[in-house]
Amino acid sequence: MSDSPAPASPFVPVVPAGGAGTRLWPLSRAARPKFLLDLTGAGESLLQQTLRRLAPLADRSPIVVTGAAHEAAVREQSGEGVRVLAEPSARNSMPAIALAAALAAREDEDAVIGSFAADHLIRDTSAFEQAVRSAHRAAELGYLVTLGVQPTHAATGFGYIEQAAEGSALVGPLPDLAGTGARPVAAFVEKPDLARAEEFLASGRHSWNAGMFVVRANVLLDALAEQIPALADGARRIAAAIGTDAEQQVLAELWPTLTSIAIDHALAEPLAAQGRVAVVPAPFDWDDVGDLAALARQLRERGSADGTDGGDGADGAGPVPSAEGIRVLGSARTLALDAQATVYGSSERLIALVGVERLSVVETDDVLLILADDHAQSLSSLVKRLEGEGLGDLR
Repeated sequence: MSDSPAPASPFVPVVPAGGAGTRLWPLSRAARPKFLLDLTGAGESLLQQTLRRLAPLADRSPIVVTGAAHEAAVREQSGEGVRVLAEPSARNSMPAIALAAALAAREDEDAVIGSFAADHLIRDTSAFEQAVRSAHRAAELGYLVTLGVQPTHAATGFGYIEQAAEGSALVGPLPDLAGTGARPVAAFVEKPDLARAEEFLASGRHSWNAGMFVVRANVLLDALAEQIPALADGARRIAAAIGTDAEQQVLAELWPTLTSIAIDHALAEPLAAQGRVAVVPAPFDWDDVGDLAALARQLRERGSADGTDGGDGADGAGPVPSAEGIRVLGSARTLALDAQATVYGSSERLIALVGVERLSVVETDDVLLILADDHAQSLSSLVKRLEGEGLGDLR
């Protein structure tokens, strides 16, 4: 990373905390989504880990934007010094980030915001901080900056960021990025098929799009006003009402009118075409824990022979190995023979596994799920069937 001086503009962390996490059911439920859970035995929820990771970078209080149904739990987990904004309804990532940006800009016109999802895992906090500081420097030049995760395999479940080639003709309206540690972005690419993902991996110019963005708050709002004027105006009007007697009335009136759209489609893609987006390589482990197979992988990697993290210790004790090939999160008793599985549960009933591999076994008070890891992406389809089967209370 660059040795340039620290950025001068104040940094405001923004944490969108939404989503149902249906591919982590029945651990994650509609009333208790994954960002509120301690999924790795860290002693902290994913939200709490995210806020702790951002604390050394923050010049102003972090802003968490979450659904009204989760407001109380988010406030309890966030503690003092964190501002929580409650959305009346889910409108995707752009309205949530725009509202936080408008609030940050109202309080300091020079503010730079950094948007980081509440449900991601990052263990190397030092590398994360360095990458964010580089992104902050590039954002001060007027760029929308994203952190691009170095791909470790040809993943088809992530979008990709294509970095401009060395010596390319991509020239935008903003200052040169020299000394920031960032590079110009040529394009954002949707989730590819395997053949294209292998090409991306071989190119050395593509990184995973982890949805992490750093930008001057007013730059974001001005760019949004170019693309979706009503959304930018609505976010500013709601932010202006926060803390006044009219807050709830304005929020109820304007929020449902805001375009439901992701920041990638609203800003990242069109601004990249204009040469106004930069990427900072993110040389740290990252996982969005998108399904039970990903969680099982995390627990296997984090668990060591003595039950400790095996990493930098920041994430706690981690999973406990109960037998060869078995990882347990919770206090469930297991007995295994020639088996490989990840078990989540705390009942006193013995879970016996013989001759099976690559399984996740999830036991809660009301559900027992047995899932093959290679079918993990299909779990959301099963969850969608619950309502029709008269099991909506289990969602």
